[in-house]
Parts: sequence; structure tokens; C-alpha cells
Amino acid sequence: MFQSLKLLLCFSLCDVSFAVIAQHCFTFKEQILKDIGSTLSCDHRPGHGDYAECNISDFRSDLTELTPEVRSLCIFHKAKMIPEKAFSQWPSLEILRIFGEQLNGIMSKAFIGLSNLKFLKITFDSSSKCRNVSLEDQAFAGLENLQELELTGFQFKNISSSTFNPLRELVSLRLAGVCVKELSEVFCSLSDNMALLQHLSLEDSGVSTIDKQDCMAESAVLAGVKDLNLDGNPIQVIEEDSLKVFQNLSSLSLKLLEQFESRNSIWKSGIGQVDKVRISGPKSKGLINDLCSMTAHLSVRTLELSQIAVDMLSEKSLQNCSRHLKTLSICSSKIQQIDFRFWKVAANIESLTMSDMGLKEASFCKGANGTIWNITSLNLENNLLKEVHANQFGCMPLLERLVLSRNSIETLFQDALSGLPRLRTLKLNSNKIKQLSYTDFESLSALEILLIDNNTIQKIEEGAFRKQKQLQEMTLGTLLFPELYLTMIFYGFPPKMQNLSIETGHHTALLHFGVNPTPERLSALNLNIFGIYIDDCNNTLLKRVRELKLMAYYIACDFHSFWTFFPNLESFEYKGDSEGHSETYGDINTLRNLRRLKLTSLNFANNSETDMMFWNLKKLQVLTLVNCHLNFLTKSMFKDLLSLQLLRIDLNNPLTLLDGMFDPLPSLRAIVLDELDFRCDCENNWFLDWAESSKQVQVIHLQRQQCVWHYQKRDYLSTMEKLCQTDVQYLCYLGSSIAIALLLSASIGYRFAYWSCVVLFFRLRGYVERKLGGKWRIKRRRRERQGDEEVEVQVEEEEEEEIKFDAFVSFSRHDEAWVLEELAPRLEEEGQQRLRLCLHSRDFEVGKGIVNNISESIYRSRRTVCVLSRQYLRSDWCSLEMRVATYRLLEEQEHSLILIFLQHISPFQLTAFHRLVTLVKSRTYLEWPEDLAKREHFWECLRRNIVKGDMSAHDGKLKEYTE
Repeated sequence: MFQSLKLLLCFSLCDVSFAVIAQHCFTFKEQILKDIGSTLSCDHRPGHGDYAECNISDFRSDLTELTPEVRSLCIFHKAKMIPEKAFSQWPSLEILRIFGEQLNGIMSKAFIGLSNLKFLKITFDSSSKCRNVSLEDQAFAGLENLQELELTGFQFKNISSSTFNPLRELVSLRLAGVCVKELSEVFCSLSDNMALLQHLSLEDSGVSTIDKQDCMAESAVLAGVKDLNLDGNPIQVIEEDSLKVFQNLSSLSLKLLEQFESRNSIWKSGIGQVDKVRISGPKSKGLINDLCSMTAHLSVRTLELSQIAVDMLSEKSLQNCSRHLKTLSICSSKIQQIDFRFWKVAANIESLTMSDMGLKEASFCKGANGTIWNITSLNLENNLLKEVHANQFGCMPLLERLVLSRNSIETLFQDALSGLPRLRTLKLNSNKIKQLSYTDFESLSALEILLIDNNTIQKIEEGAFRKQKQLQEMTLGTLLFPELYLTMIFYGFPPKMQNLSIETGHHTALLHFGVNPTPERLSALNLNIFGIYIDDCNNTLLKRVRELKLMAYYIACDFHSFWTFFPNLESFEYKGDSEGHSETYGDINTLRNLRRLKLTSLNFANNSETDMMFWNLKKLQVLTLVNCHLNFLTKSMFKDLLSLQLLRIDLNNPLTLLDGMFDPLPSLRAIVLDELDFRCDCENNWFLDWAESSKQVQVIHLQRQQCVWHYQKRDYLSTMEKLCQTDVQYLCYLGSSIAIALLLSASIGYRFAYWSCVVLFFRLRGYVERKLGGKWRIKRRRRERQGDEEVEVQVEEEEEEEIKFDAFVSFSRHDEAWVLEELAPRLEEEGQQRLRLCLHSRDFEVGKGIVNNISESIYRSRRTVCVLSRQYLRSDWCSLEMRVATYRLLEEQEHSLILIFLQHISPFQLTAFHRLVTLVKSRTYLEWPEDLAKREHFWECLRRNIVKGDMSAHDGKLKEYTE
């Protein structure tokens, strides 16, 4: 019965094809992940194979869409609990992220089977509201190889100390939003089995006191921790020797409140040597001085301060700083007064960051008096600097990296960047620079990275970058002048240039490459220009470009398409003007080496060459279409895309997909539909059937799409289901309905009418054989004998031959001795008329089926004698014999069935045999008497019934059966 119901589900899938399309999970091959874009909801770690995302309500049913090979999984769910063995079907999982805003707990052995899992992140509440969550003792059982664990948004006080016992290989533990007041509440609950733990984080959890407890001081697990992160906790008190267990930290992060009494208590906590300290939050006059004292005691090499507020930063502030201090970072902070000569007492500092501090000047070298600062990296981004004065960084001859991004710099004075012979990276992007002169970069001969984008540059003098022969990456713009001669500003072209980006304003520019000599490798070129005129497209520089990003509304290049001069292009991103006139894009098919193609805001309407645009692109693996005016996608457009693996479509106009368009794509693995308006047209219905039946290709986010119907947007799947219910679908529905009815009938019939059907079958078969066989024998003897009289006699003989036995005896093998020793001798060997009995052990025809033998023997006997006993009631074959005899009795309405009770059978035992109870209540029967004197009468009655069928003189129903 159960097997039949499972078959019903298989047939029912034919009813509504859209149920299969509405998936909960999507799996992405790693090689296409970088092209999925905003489709991904979680960060993916490269090098971990197939990645999947699921939006589910039930862990048991909704995850069945995942393939066993998935190694990285991100789940968003509405379930209350993670059940036992929730992920046992995916033993290859290495990374698992679970986000459940309604999750209340994790059952024991929920992660059994995940022996390869390395990273697990569970978010109970993203707002860190400390929900009441149940983690059972064996919640993490089976995670013996887990290396990283992140838990967010639950009350830690409800967690048993044995919960973390299975995590023997854990290296990193991050807890956030767990609502504890004292640090020991968490640290004393860590399992001793976590001997490999090195990174421990307890963030935003309300910790106000770092207390001293014996369990912390004696913990071997805490003694091995290298990184301790307590950021986001409003710490007010640090007890003495409370952190003594941490003697070899690489990193320590703390947030201190304004009420915090003394920063000295950090090193008085007993903590050992620390390489890196991050402090955020306090406001205090003596903060910097106290922290410097701390760095001396702890031999700190890196000190990072954020969101602090102090009155003064000067030489005095840093005089106590350790000579070990190499990196100082102050971000998002407010310092009312800064004496930029503070570095003189901390000359060992090699890297300084002062970002987002509202700095209006940065006169570090003013008054240096020849003192050299050995700094190599200076970051002053996101401040209010307006000018860079002459020799402003002259005291930093070893500087290799200078970041001045996101300031308000308008002017670079003469010699502003002089004295920096080792500078390799200079970032001036997102400023207000208007002019680049001949001498601005004259001393920067070692420069490799120069970023000057997002500046309103009105003029670049010739030879401004003539000294930058080592330049590898450069961004230039926004240019507000009409012509740019690259060969003139470089005096040639940097031979090591790899990435070049040029941006102009909203005007048409004349661009001259004129490259001589040709760079060794220009792998990436990014042109963001409103309109471009290029008069020297046919040059060797463009032939070396492998990656081109082009944003232009108009391009003119020797009356040819600009991109045709990039024969070795492998990646091409082109954004145009979708509202403008239709351009000719057919020449894209000349880029035979393309592997990635992204077209954005292009107008293909009324373009006769659109159908040939992708021809010849046999190496293309990724095709992305975004906001293009494209009404149709056809089979002929894709005929040469033999290597295409990913097709991503994001259009804002109605689209029709013509039947069979994906047939020429043998390598296609995924179709991503970001935002697409289909036409509510049955011409697109084939796509739904194809998406359902395709086993190789995933159609991602199809269930989110809409279609346009009478100037309104409607749900695509439901609308198409209503509009396009075809005859084939109707027949499929009708056929599956009939199949369901037949299967249900067969299941019910098998349960309640199996033996009835078997008996009926063999009855009909026997009847046909008897009738046809008898008539055939009659005709044969007619031909052999002459005369009507002989024929009549023969007919009577033939009819008599149909009754072969006087009685068929039905009995259990346990009663065979009584039948052979008592019944058979009395009836066959004694009496005036000796009877012929049919006994299955003696008279069944050898080689014939048992059911055939039973049916034929009963119908060739005048009577059927059933010898009833308790063993008889337990026998399936005896039950069949009783059924056949009963059906004969009902059909012929004659006395053909005789019941003999060999044993006394209680009514309770007989109630399970409804047919037998009915017979006992409605017909007479015989009982085998225990009194020897009554047995002669028993044999006389039985013989008379077999011969004449007369039981009138013995109407002896038992009272216990009739009550």
C-alpha cells in the first residue's frame, strides 16, 4: 500500500510543472562565482568548490535539492530548530553558514556526518539581541575536525559546559552578542578538549568587567590563545592579574568606556607580551600617554586607536612609547591639537595612519631640522587637506607608500613630492586637483602605482609622467580637456604598464595612443569616456590588451568598431547608451579569444546585425546582458557559443525567448535571471518546460520573475500557468488522475479482494476448460459412432464424467492422521455405498499449480467437507479452499459444503473469520463426538449428507455460536 502511494507522487509531478521550478536551493560552480554578482547573499571563500545558497522553511524536505558534492553552503531559514542529522546527506561540506531569525535551538547530533566541515557560522539574531536559545549537550557532536566556529545573538548563560567538548580541532572561536557581564562567564565554560584554540573573540556582548577567576588562570586552553578580541564591550573594570593566563598574545582588541579609570590596568592585568593592540572608545586627557606606557610594558609593535577623543598629541604624549612600536594607527578620532613633530620621540615608527580625523594640515617635516624619519608608509586618507606644500614629506626619504585619497587637495606646490625616491605607491584619487604640471612627479622615479581618478583635471602638461618608467598601474581622470596624447604625457609609454584607466567628463574627447615603444604587457585598459575619437587605433598597444572595460556613448575609430583593434581580448565589458541611437555591434564577433563578455545599456532595437553578434565566439564562457534593449533571444544568436557556461540576464524591457534557443549550448551550466520582464506570452512557455526537464542547467531565480500583461506586471509562473495550459498538459493531468485512481483501486483490491479475484479467475478458467473440452470430446465421439441413441447416451456419460469425486476433503496437515485413519477408511472402505474422496496429498495432479488443483478438485466433487480445527484456521491454503467452496455454495445454491468441527473452537477465535461465522450461523454442521457411542451416528449422518445432501434430521447448531 505504501509503495503504491509513493508511485502516486511520481505521477503527480506531471500535473503542474511549475512546482518543480520553484526551488529552494541554488548551486554554483566555483569558476562562475565571480560573475554571479549581487545574486550571492553570502561571502564565498575561494578554493572550496561548489557553493550553494538555500532559503528554506524545513531542514528535512527543502534541502533535498542539494547535490552531495556541495562543499560550501549558506542557509537562510524560518525553522525553529536544527534537527538531528540535518546535514548528514552532504558529507563533503567544508563551509556552512546558517542564518535563522526564528531559530530557537540546535538538537543533539544535528551535525552528525559532517566530518569534513572546517567552518561553521550560526546567526540566531543578526541584531545581537541575545535570544534565549537551547544548545543541547551533543549539539556539535560529529564536528571533530571543525576549525572555525562563529555564534551570534544568543544568551550564553544557557549553554552547558560540555557543549564544546566535541570540538577538538577548533582553532578559532568567535562569539558575538551573547550578553554576559563578566568575562569569566564565557572563558570558564570553554572545554579542555579545545587545546588547539588560537583565536578567541567575544564581541558586542555587554562585558563590563574582566574579572579574576581561578578557572581562567588554570585554563590550558586560554594559555594557548594568540588573538583575543573583546571589541565592542563596554569594559569599565579590569581586575589585577585577571588576564595573566595570556602570556603570548599576537593581538588584543578592547573597547574602553570614558569612565574607565586607568589604562595602566591593562598591563597590570598580568597579560604577557602582545604584538598588536587595538583600542577603541575612550575619551581621556592622559589616554595616549597611558597607552604608550602600556606598549612599553607589553613590547607592543602595533597600536591601533579608533573613535578616541583627546586634547593633545605631541612629543610628550609619545615619550613613553616603546622602542618596539613600529605601527601607529589613529582612525575616526578627534584630537583637538596636534604637534606633528611627535614622531621625533618615536622615530622607530615605520607605518603611520591618521585617517578620518578632520586634519587640515600634515606638516610632519616642518621644523625637522634635518632629522630623518624612517617611516615607509603614511596614510592620511579621508581628511580635509587642501594643499601639499613644497618638501612637505622631505624628512621621509624611505617612504614607499603615501595615501592622500578622499581629501580636498586642489594644489600640488612645486617640489611638493620631492625627496621621495623610494615611493612606489601614491594615491591622490577623489580630490580636487585641477592641474598636473611637468615637475609634480619628477622625483618619483620608483613609482609603480599612481591613482589620480575622481579629480576634475583641466590640464596635464607634457611630460608630466616622463620619469615614471616603472609604472604598472595608473588611474587618470576626470579629464575636462578635449584632447589627451598619451605619448606626450609619458614621452613614450611605461614599458611595465599593466593596468591603465582613463576617465573624462560628459564631453567628447580625442584620444591619441601613439605608443612608442610598446609596453611589455598591458593586460587591462579601462576607458570611461562620454564620446571618443581615436585616430591611431591600429597600434601595437591595443593588440596586447587582454581586458577592456569601455564606458562610452559614442566611439569613432577609423570608421571601424573600436573593439575590433583588440584581437587578443579575453574579457570585454562595454556600457553604452540604451536611450541613444542604435549602434552596430556585429563586430563583437571578431573577438575570437573572448572568454568573458558583459554588455550594459546597449540598444539592439532594429539592429540587423544583432543575430550575428555572438557568432565565432567559440571560447566564450560567460555572457552577461544588463539593461540592453533586446526584444528576442534566438537559437541562431547562440549557434557558436560552444564553451558558454554562464548566461546572466538583467533586462528592464519585456523579453521573448524563442523555442530551442539553448539547444546549441552544450557547456551551459547556469542561467541567472537577476531582474527580467518576460512577455506574458505562450511563446515563452517552452522555456518553463525546458527549465523543468533540464538536468544539466540551473535556471536561477526564475520563481522571482515577472511578466507584462495588459501594462501590468504579474508573477511569471502563475500567470503562464493560467494562460498556457496546453492540451498536452491537460492529457498529462487526465492520465495521471486515471493512473492514481487505478493504483488506489488496485491497492484496495489487493488488500480486501485478492483471494476473491484469484478464485474467480480460476473458476472462469476451469469453467471454460470444462465446457470447451467437453463439447470437443462429444463432437469427436459423434464422428466415431453412428445413431442418435448412441450420441444421447454419450452426452449423459460425458456430463457424468464432470463429477469425479463424491467429496473433496479440506483439512490441515496437522489433522492428516485423523483423515487418513478415521475419515477415509470409514467412507471409502465401509458401508453399502462406498464413496470416492479427493485428498490433496493423494489425488492432486502432479505438475499442475496448487490453485488450479484446488479449484478443479472442488468443482469436480459433489460436496466439500471442511475438517475444522485451530490449525485449520491458521492455514492460508485451507482458507483458500474454504473460500472456493463458499463461492461455489453461493453460486449453485445447493448443499455442497459440509462443516466438521474436529475440535471445540471458542467464539472469540472464530470472530476473525467473518465468512466462517456466517456459515456456522446459517447452516448445520457436524461435531466429532468424544463419546464413542455417538460416533456411529456421526458417520451415518456424514455419509447421508455426502450422498443425498440431507441434514434436516440433524439441525444441531451450537448455542455458543448463535449467541
